[in-house]
Amino acid sequence: MSGQVAIATVLALVTALCYAISNVLELLEAEKVPDEYSMKLGLLLRLVKKPRWLLGLGADFGGYIFHAAALGLAAVVFVEPILATGILMSLFIGSRFVHRPVLRSDWVAAAVLSGGLALFLYEVSPTGGVQIARTREWLIAGPSALAAILVCLMFGRSTSGPPRAVFFGIAAGIAFGVSALLTKALVHYLGRGIFGWVPHWEPYALAVAAIGGVIVAQSALQTGALGAAVGATESMSVISGSLFGLFLLNERVGVHTAFELFAVVISIVAILAGIVKLSQSEERLMGGPAAPAPAS
Repeated sequence: MSGQVAIATVLALVTALCYAISNVLELLEAEKVPDEYSMKLGLLLRLVKKPRWLLGLGADFGGYIFHAAALGLAAVVFVEPILATGILMSLFIGSRFVHRPVLRSDWVAAAVLSGGLALFLYEVSPTGGVQIARTREWLIAGPSALAAILVCLMFGRSTSGPPRAVFFGIAAGIAFGVSALLTKALVHYLGRGIFGWVPHWEPYALAVAAIGGVIVAQSALQTGALGAAVGATESMSVISGSLFGLFLLNERVGVHTAFELFAVVISIVAILAGIVKLSQSEERLMGGPAAPAPAS
């Protein structure tokens, strides 16, 4: 492992810790906001008045700085999977602050989810790539990502509890995956000078994707289902960011044999299984359907 890759790895781990702290602090306030504010700018307007939420936002901003630095040193498809450790960090920190029990099955689900992402990273072994995607390729990828986000929001608004957290988390993850690529472009433009980004469209699109992602992510946390929200958001951020990196930035992966392809498929199955299990587990903890009373 080169020094540059080692630094990028450390930066990505620090990013995951910052995001985990942010997730817990923001959930503590977001879950107190009535559901009527879900997916509305009014949700953020209420949250910005809460000091604890602002502290979480500060952790979010710090994580973004470390994230940008990591992306400046390594490929998107390398950095994003490392952020999956934030799922375990969020559960651990949340169990201390939220005072909700984390069952053994929760830890197993989170470990399977993180392990799947780690396997994905190991098998992909990314190399190469460019810093900026071509605009004509964004004209295909952008609307496709937006369509996927809208579908998830539609399903999310028709459900509640952990399932809503999953759908909103997936939508937020896609937005953050797009943001990762746009952040990489911003870092590249900043290398040309502090105002080198001004004539380019990517930084402005980044602002829209990031703000939209934050609103959706807060709506996921608003459900109170920490593991489901964070698991879905982090996983989809990894998968979408990696796919965008492969197809838009021409990053190359080391998957050449049938076995390696099989391992990648298994890793994605593990990711999805972990998300589903976390959602089901938290639904029980949050007081799902009551069990029928025993017959007298």
